[in-house]
Amino acid sequence: MSRVLQVPARIVLGGLAVGSLALPAGALARLPHPKTTLIVPGVSIGGVKIDMTQAQVFHEWGSTGCIPGLCTWQGPGNPAHAERATVSFFKGKVIQIDINAGTTNGTNVKFKPGTLSKWKTAKNIHLGSTRASVKRAYPAAKANNSTGVAGWDLFDGIHLTRFSSFGVGATPDRLRYIELACSVSGQC
Repeated sequence: MSRVLQVPARIVLGGLAVGSLALPAGALARLPHPKTTLIVPGVSIGGVKIDMTQAQVFHEWGSTGCIPGLCTWQGPGNPAHAERATVSFFKGKVIQIDINAGTTNGTNVKFKPGTLSKWKTAKNIHLGSTRASVKRAYPAAKANNSTGVAGWDLFDGIHLTRFSSFGVGATPDRLRYIELACSVSGQC
């Protein structure tokens, strides 16, 4: 004779709720939906500025999954090749903002235009722009050819805006990430 186990509905629903919390943060993430897509070197990316709180960032870009000190908005597709935006926090305040281009799948890591490549400066610099166009638009930018950067650093007081191509892959001269950060640690 078989027995039927009866489980109260609240236990099943509670288990589903706990199970959904176990999903990776990226599974619930999406790209930001800002009010503006303007990049202002030394000031903001898509309306998000250094020293904002997480609540202010979410007001500008919408909410996403976060781990302590870092919130990530990620586009669809293979996480290793998807475009993404990240905001880093220290003591509850923004210290760094990054947007990263997507790349094609495979080993050639070719720049792939997407939503974030439409965000640009007033001088039309965006993900996918050439390194040479950055120097023409911002003559004060300093070359940074360190490993993993291969681009330009533009200093504005205590803030740094970095335009980077990585310098590798099928499109080594195209910008792959733009970053706004504190140039002097702990002084933003």
